Amino acid sequence: MTTRKVWSTEEKLQVVLEGLQPRANVSEICRRHGISSTAFYEWKQKALTGMKVGLKNREGSAGTALRHENSRLKKLVADYAIANDVLR
Repeated sequence: MTTRKVWSTEEKLQVVLEGLQPRANVSEICRRHGISSTAFYEWKQKALTGMKVGLKNREGSAGTALRHENSRLKKLVADYAIANDVLR
């Protein structure tokens, strides 16, 4: 009975990045690393999905919106405090 290699996230990413290079031969990459093409394409899909989620979260996350709203409200409070001091 043979044991299967457990691939770390970094190793999977390296294999996927090799396959994304121009003129990369996926069959050769899979053969060299001892994986099936099915495994390669599953890893590639997961990597691309993860990048999509990561980019989406950076651009328009709820946390970013809350920080902007908080900043806007702080400016409003400061403006009202100044106006209040002027009226006194």
